[in-house]
Amino acid sequence: MGHNTARNGYRKLEERLNKFPLGAPPSETLYKILNVMFSEEEAKLVALLPIKPFSAKVAAKAWKKSLEESKKILDELASRALLIDIDIDGSSTYAMPPPMAGFFEFSLMRVGGKLDQKVLSELFHQYLNVEDDFVKELFTMPTPLGRAFIQEETIEDRNLYVLDYERASEVIKTASHIGVGTCYCRHKKEHIGEACDAPMEICMTFNNTASSLIKHGYAKQISEEKCLELLDLAKKHNLVQFGENVQNRVAFICNCCSCCCEALVAARRVGVSHGISSSNFICHVIEDKCIGCGKCVEVCPVEALSLVSKNSIEPKEKFVKLTEENCLGCGVCVGVCKSDALEMNEREVRVFTPVDISHRVVLEAIEKGKLQHLIFDNQAHFNHRVLAAILGVILKLPVTKQIVASEQVKSKYLTRIIERHLKKARPN
Repeated sequence: MGHNTARNGYRKLEERLNKFPLGAPPSETLYKILNVMFSEEEAKLVALLPIKPFSAKVAAKAWKKSLEESKKILDELASRALLIDIDIDGSSTYAMPPPMAGFFEFSLMRVGGKLDQKVLSELFHQYLNVEDDFVKELFTMPTPLGRAFIQEETIEDRNLYVLDYERASEVIKTASHIGVGTCYCRHKKEHIGEACDAPMEICMTFNNTASSLIKHGYAKQISEEKCLELLDLAKKHNLVQFGENVQNRVAFICNCCSCCCEALVAARRVGVSHGISSSNFICHVIEDKCIGCGKCVEVCPVEALSLVSKNSIEPKEKFVKLTEENCLGCGVCVGVCKSDALEMNEREVRVFTPVDISHRVVLEAIEKGKLQHLIFDNQAHFNHRVLAAILGVILKLPVTKQIVASEQVKSKYLTRIIERHLKKARPN
């Protein structure tokens, strides 16, 4: 009976995780992961927390505990990067990050600690690389979790139109906090004997996420200058800059190798166009200049480039061919081409990037059929200010998305607001 009761606590936690758009499909492996990361009692308590940011007072009410005891538990969870704690006007606001990008990665972003990182690495490998459900769910979202950044050096001399949010350097220069930690992907691979020799201490976090991780030792605070140096180091190793898919207040930029990175490996499995949002640029091959050396083919992280014969008469003469739908627009290939046969051009249609995390989460919730969990989150002690914020995002969406949103929550109130908004938007 005790065994079943303990399992029930972890099952409740699984249910809590899956109310968020980016959830975690239940499996025996997930149960084992949660069992390593949370005690039975912690699993029961976290399962009662809202999916939106909350205060210690809200947690205390949900747990039926004193404010002092609740804050102690919350701070302990934050110290292990299972929660993010944000200081706002001298008081803490807490949020539970999704598994990816979130507390799965955080558990391996520093070496050592209380957790058995070798056991976790083996479990993560099983859950993400052997089993299919999690990767398919995470990397087939119409609005992807992450996006590729263009290597700025490949376009800066061509007078192409580049917005600030498309530049990794601008994310670094405008961040309120900058942290660097151990690369989750390569650290995990190291524990199972498959890591490559790319730099390990190069996982960048920013703003509120960085502040919390720095506070609890999961990231090291660094200066803007040092972070820009790490960015240059990443490019020298032909790593791809893969960051949060938002325009404002980006939380992370990973510097990814094609062999270890979960996102790049998954993108090749499920289709690049689904797994990662590309940059607004695309590789162009200048065939007359290509000498067929194949260096660009070797470094392309998503196998978008291949060597083909120039003609049937001279089949040994090769040139590079691009599979356009696979191109991330990262520019890594241009950096290794010595014959100037590759260049980055603007895409004909600009790639959509959500304005901020609220915008992206609402879109993902609509796409996953989970919008009702965001709006009617009973555990958050629903209030009009939260509803107003979510509705504000919905009312800025295209009409088709608004209709889907209304269908999901089956709310007459939401339907009337959307109808009124559409009526005002129609031309006379």
